[in-house]
Amino acid sequence: MRMNMPTYLRQLIWLLAATLLVSGVFFAFPGLDIYTSSLFYRGGFWLHDLPFLQLLRLVLIYGMYTFAFFVLGVFLFRLLRRKPLRAWGFSLAVILMAPLGLVNGIFKTYWGRARPSDITIFGGEKEFTPAWIYTDQCDFNCSFTSGEGGAIATTTLLIAFLAWPKLRQNGRRWLGAGLVALLVLTAGLRVVVGQHFLSDTLLSILLCTLVAALLYPLFYPLKPSSINHRT
Repeated sequence: MRMNMPTYLRQLIWLLAATLLVSGVFFAFPGLDIYTSSLFYRGGFWLHDLPFLQLLRLVLIYGMYTFAFFVLGVFLFRLLRRKPLRAWGFSLAVILMAPLGLVNGIFKTYWGRARPSDITIFGGEKEFTPAWIYTDQCDFNCSFTSGEGGAIATTTLLIAFLAWPKLRQNGRRWLGAGLVALLVLTAGLRVVVGQHFLSDTLLSILLCTLVAALLYPLFYPLKPSSINHRT
């Protein structure tokens, strides 16, 4: 489907504003991250060792992997059959650029923020640093931003993008509610077990959504009028 220019710009501005607002709040009040994580700390992040939550995390991870490989498989199949690729090319580009490229390739690799369970406040040896502060408290697979938060944001966004035009209003309500619940569950799980701060997950979701929004016009040229056309 194609979006008109005014609608796209309005949504992009709201998304940028939300990203800047969340960034500003956690930068100005870094204690919010400490407070949120402390709600789940009792001499340790005790939820981390619950077998049910460990199993749930594995199910969610493999579900996200399955979706990513499904997108890749459909893209390659349609490429070989010389069928239209736009929707699947867009989906594959978002996966490569957002959770794989921006989140895991740049932030988690180079930003150096220690995870909650590793900082001194929660029994670790590393120092706490606020969101967006470049530091050396972690060498690999760090806290900022959340890899699983970015992956689930991308997964839910693309499922909605691919399925939304094919559903009626009632189906869209159920799909939207289910995807929001899945997003909150997956991203929130990383906070309650002490592996990510709240800012890590929220910013990962927003940044991946922002990448998708910026990629959108490359695959779906914007219409100057207010008339939407499905393709």
